[in-house]
Order: sequence, then C-alpha cells, then structure tokens
Amino acid sequence: MAKKNPNLPTENAQFTPPNASGKRKVLVEVRVSKGQSFGNLEGLAQALNLGPLTVDPNYIPVPMTPANNEFAARLEAANEETVIISGTVNEYDLQALEENPSVIKVWSDAIIEPFGAPTAEAETEEETTPQVVPMEAFGTCPIPPCDCDPRTPKGSMADVRRYLGVDQLHTRGIRGNGVVVGVLDSGITAAGRTLKPSERPTSLIPNVIGGWPADWGTESSDWGYHGNMCATDVLGMAPDARIYDLRISDSGSSTGSVGAALQAFQWAINQYRANGTPQVLTNSWGMFQEGWFADYTRNPEHPFTRKVVEAINAGILVLFAAGNCGGTCPDGRCGSENGPGKSIWGANGHPFVMTVGAVNSLGQFIGYSSQGPAALDPFKPDFCSISHFTGYFASDSGTSAATPIAAGVVALLKQAKPRLTQFEAKAALKETARNIGPAGWDQHSGSGIINGLEAYNLIMRAAPTPQTPRVGVQFRGNLEPRQTMCWFTFNWPAHWHIYWYGMPITPGTKISWKVQVERATEQYITYWICVTNLSDRATTFEGRYAVLS
Repeated sequence: MAKKNPNLPTENAQFTPPNASGKRKVLVEVRVSKGQSFGNLEGLAQALNLGPLTVDPNYIPVPMTPANNEFAARLEAANEETVIISGTVNEYDLQALEENPSVIKVWSDAIIEPFGAPTAEAETEEETTPQVVPMEAFGTCPIPPCDCDPRTPKGSMADVRRYLGVDQLHTRGIRGNGVVVGVLDSGITAAGRTLKPSERPTSLIPNVIGGWPADWGTESSDWGYHGNMCATDVLGMAPDARIYDLRISDSGSSTGSVGAALQAFQWAINQYRANGTPQVLTNSWGMFQEGWFADYTRNPEHPFTRKVVEAINAGILVLFAAGNCGGTCPDGRCGSENGPGKSIWGANGHPFVMTVGAVNSLGQFIGYSSQGPAALDPFKPDFCSISHFTGYFASDSGTSAATPIAAGVVALLKQAKPRLTQFEAKAALKETARNIGPAGWDQHSGSGIINGLEAYNLIMRAAPTPQTPRVGVQFRGNLEPRQTMCWFTFNWPAHWHIYWYGMPITPGTKISWKVQVERATEQYITYWICVTNLSDRATTFEGRYAVLS
C-alpha cells in the first residue's frame, strides 16, 4: 500500500538528501524583529540576506522558544525573536548560510515514515487492507514468546478493550466525552468532508471536527490509509472523543517531514491556547535509522523536539510510537540499526513524551517493537500497548497501532480527571502496568502492558499512598542577578524515573533550570544540572525531585 520513498538516504546524512535539482530541504532558524510581518517570505529572505536559500513561500513561519536563557536574554534586549522558515539550499552553500548573522542554525527537514508494519502497494478500495507478510525472526526474543507475524490478528477491537479494562470504564460512562485527540499522520478521510478524487478508503472516519491544513479530512492514502487506522484505534478506546486531522505527509507522495510536523504542533499549541483542545496528540511515525538525519536523531535542541516539549509544557498530553526496529524481527528499513540502544530516535524518545512499545492481546511481546535506551533518554520505552488486532484493517499493526490505542486510553483518563498532566498520566500508566519482562522497568517492554482501568483507579484516588523515596530536595543555593550555576549529581539509581523542578525562595525572583543525563550505567546515572537567575536581584533557590516510578 504505502509508496516507496525515494528521498530516504542510503547512508549517513546530516541533511535531507538533495532533490533532482541538487538542493537540500532545510529548516532555518532566524532572528527577526518582534512583531515582524511574514506576508512576503521572499522579501524577508532578501531583507535578511539569505541569498543561498530558496524560501518555501507556502511554509508558515513557526515561532520558537530560544534554546537557552542566555540567548533569550540577548534576544529580549535586542527586541528580537526567532522563527523557523523552510526552503532549499545547495549543499555547497550550507556553510555560507549558517554564517549569516541573522541565521541561528540550519537544521535538516528530516524525512519521516510511519511505524506500521511493511505493506505491499495498493491503490484501489478493494486492496486497502494491508498485505503484510510475516517478518523473519533472526534475533533472540527478549521476552518469549515473541510475535513476529503482523498479518495475523490476535483479536478484535473488543478484545483489546477487555484486555486493557477499557470496557469497564465505558460502563461507568468514561468514553472520552469532551476530549479531542490530534492525530498527526497521513491524513484522515472524514465523514462529511469531500474527498480528493484519488481517495478510495474502505470507510470514512466519524467524529473528525477540524484540523490542519485547511483541506483536512480529505485524504489519507499517502501512507496507505495509515492515518485512518490511527484515528480508528483512538476511537476504538474512546468512542465519544473527537478527532483533529493533522496531516504531515505531502499531498500526492509518501514523504512526510519534521518540518510539516513542526507546523502541525504549532497549530495544535495555538488551538490549545485558544480553546483548550486538543488535549492529546498521538504520533505513530519517526526515524528508522540514526544516520538518516544525524542532527535530529540525537539532538534535543532540534526545533521539532523543542516544539514537542513546548506542547507538553503548554498542557497537551503527547504520545509517540517507539518504532519498529526491535532486534528479534526488525523492519527492513532499520538496516543494521536495530535492537537495544539502536532503535528509538529523536523526539520519540524524549524524556517528557510517553513512548509506546507493542504487545498483542495475548500478552506476547512483538519482536519488532523498538528497545531502549533511546537516543535522548536511557529509560525508554515507557510502557507497551496493544497491536496486531482487527481494527481499520484486517490487522492493525506496528507500534503505529499500539500508540493510538494508548492515546485513546489517555483520553479516557483525561475525561475522568480534566486537570491530568503529562507526568501524572505517564506515571499512572507506568505504575499500574502489567509486568511481562524482568521485574520492574526493562528496556524491552518498559514498565509493562498498560491497564486503563487500574490507571483510572489510581488517578481517582483522593490520596494515593506515597512510595519511598518519592520526593526530596537535592540542592539549595544562592545566585547573583543573571548568574548561572552548574554541577554534577552522582549515583542516582538507574531504575528511577525522575522529574526535576526548581523554585526560587526569594519573593519576586524567577529562575530557570536544565537537567540532562551526563552518563549512565546499568546501575547508576549522573545528571548535569544548571540553574540560572533570570531576575535583576539575588535569589535563594531550591531544587527538588520526584521519583515517578
């Protein structure tokens, strides 16, 4: 079904491979005056002297939060802000473009692909069920027995609901009412919308109420109706939820990019700030190899990854598929990069997101489900959800199917507790997951298989019993105006998933903080912590931690 993508690199690449004209597609982070109009992007490029860059006039500039506080202060003093624009540039002009004083950084507009199991091409309505072939197992199964046959469903949507305890939530009236889930994918053929002529879906998707771009709800075939599958799976768990169609694959091709996803996330953030929706975003796509786009896969400062964090900080609950490069029977697109530590890339493995692996409804680990540690967090995946069941297709497969199932469960929790945060949702699902691997968290299945009913019971308890250690103060100190202080903290147990937060003690002052993993072993982690006083007077500050699981 899904068309082959001719733009994927065959070897390590820093930027999107050149097109037929020899140019590369890039995202350019530039400094602009606050409040500057972007009506004429070509004129903006000329004003900033971005000569080598051919600007995409249809790409709406995306405002960015500066990567660090020192740079943010410099921008504020100059009455400037930063935005992302898109375009193409010859490879030999990249260095000159980056040396432009208005340019902060040139990033790859990395190509992305869905995490559904490989399918044969199909163009007609009769052929839209994926023609999936069993994957050949060649690696050791970490949690036997492993399921490597995505073609054969191991149950129905009703079986998935029963397995996760969702059917019992439905009997209590918890069906996703009032919750909107944004599906970032190939698009959705929505009931009530006029489809594009080439679209031949097996069915139309109900409950789709809006989206991005303006022609939302009119197509889904670019990734083989993958978006229809994801929307169906969300509604299978949360039938009264509503859906936003956020299409991130280019119309008429199989190509998606993080540049499109960046715009979709910005649309979702703007919408959320306007009316509180979408409350949940589900993402069943990503990178199959680190070397495809090296400046994205391991760099948390890539603008897309920063935008994902911005969405979470705004209050949106965000889930990403772990990927299909597990070592037992990896997708062929993974190449040699499969198995533990070589299969979860970029934002899919950011510490803040919920990273979803896959099992079937028999409780069997799916052998291609990507394994941690992720590039950006050693403690991934977070948990597993269900795949290989009859849903939109005869067998909805991949971590692609597991993720919207989990997103539907999160939508139920959000209905039950409207103030539920990202970290509360993640902690509840992890703490109530059914362990299938080694005791506790493991790099294959995370904390185990989610249980919607038990997670609901946990978040609805008036006063959950705290576990020890649960919270604590790690550091206290004093900072002069605009001063930054950094240090290491050693010997934190590797099985702890920690949420750090800092607070000023001096009234009227403000601080910022940043925590990153400096190094890790199987037993211990060392963190590097930086705290900056953003105020014009001295402050006393305190840094605290909470052990999520």
